[in-house]
Amino acid sequence: MMKVIDKRTENDEWRVGDVICYWNKPDKKYYGLICEIKLPTDSGFGVIDLENKTESLISFAFPLIDDLQHLVRSEYRHVEKVNAKLVIE
Repeated sequence: MMKVIDKRTENDEWRVGDVICYWNKPDKKYYGLICEIKLPTDSGFGVIDLENKTESLISFAFPLIDDLQHLVRSEYRHVEKVNAKLVIE
């Protein structure tokens, strides 16, 4: 099942399911999906690379989305939410 969600009224706060675009060079943009990780040994939040161009941040579990956002912003000069959201059920 797929659902369309109007994101025009939302702020810049990251949530599970948000799609982000991040890059250092404009010709090499990457897209990722904010996800919640629930493993027997760890849990938290990460980014799944949607195009398999970069190492996915899924291997890291950050306890808070704010920690994840801080890491992504420290690694890439430009980070922005894309006006889209993927809902997978």
